[in-house]
Amino acid sequence: MDVAKLVCYCTFVTAYFICQTAGDECGDLRERFDRLEKEYSKLHQEKFDQLEREISKLRKQVADIENNAEKERVQRYLLDGEVDIELEVKKLILDVQGIKQGMGSTYVRWGRTQCSGNSSIVYKGYTGGKWYRDTGGPANYVCMPEDPQWAEYLDGFQDIGNRMYGTEYEDNYESTFNPFSVHRDNEDAPCVVCRSQRATTVMIPARTSCYNGWHLEYTGYLMTMSRAYHSSSEYICVDKDPEVTAHGSTDKDGNLLYIVEAACGSLPCLPYVDGRELACVVCSK
Repeated sequence: MDVAKLVCYCTFVTAYFICQTAGDECGDLRERFDRLEKEYSKLHQEKFDQLEREISKLRKQVADIENNAEKERVQRYLLDGEVDIELEVKKLILDVQGIKQGMGSTYVRWGRTQCSGNSSIVYKGYTGGKWYRDTGGPANYVCMPEDPQWAEYLDGFQDIGNRMYGTEYEDNYESTFNPFSVHRDNEDAPCVVCRSQRATTVMIPARTSCYNGWHLEYTGYLMTMSRAYHSSSEYICVDKDPEVTAHGSTDKDGNLLYIVEAACGSLPCLPYVDGRELACVVCSK
């Protein structure tokens, strides 16, 4: 065997053993690499979870900072004299409630001493007016208070002006019909001035109920002075269940109240009926 062949053979053998050894070492390296990769993955997941927790903490800190900043901003606005919207809205609500409480209207409930529903009493009194035979002077009925006060006066009739009388029911005069539950003939009529919480009140003749959107205060019958006397008077709505004053039922006359009947002609029949007694209603809104 020449030298060249011997060198080639030795080189081959050496390479073979090197490769065999390298193969064993590569296997070890692969096992170590796999183990390290698993450890790295586990470590990476732990780091990721830790990072998520840190991010959550940071988000909460940012939210707290924003809330504190808003509180400081509102406080600074208040210190600087700027508008606090929430407080102003509360004030406006209170103002509106006060306005609503301040709104209202008054009406007289003729023939009664108490107001109806949620209406409050302004004062109670006696139905007053001029003497039924007087041809001059005012025509209206007035509610005279139970507790009069006096300014300057001179006792005794001067008879240069007019007089104020009480008012009697005349529900049994020249007729057997009585719309009330009991006869009140010659009894004196009380009255009460009422304040409704609603802004408007109206007396509607020839009705027993209010129109849609209106609240019923009371119902009754239309009454006024008799047409037999030369004395003008207004129409008022006397409660359907009239009361009387406590100072007696003596026939003193004074001002008087009679039931009102419909008369056909200029007042169309139908819907009105000739000679039918007229009801009335007081409504508020």
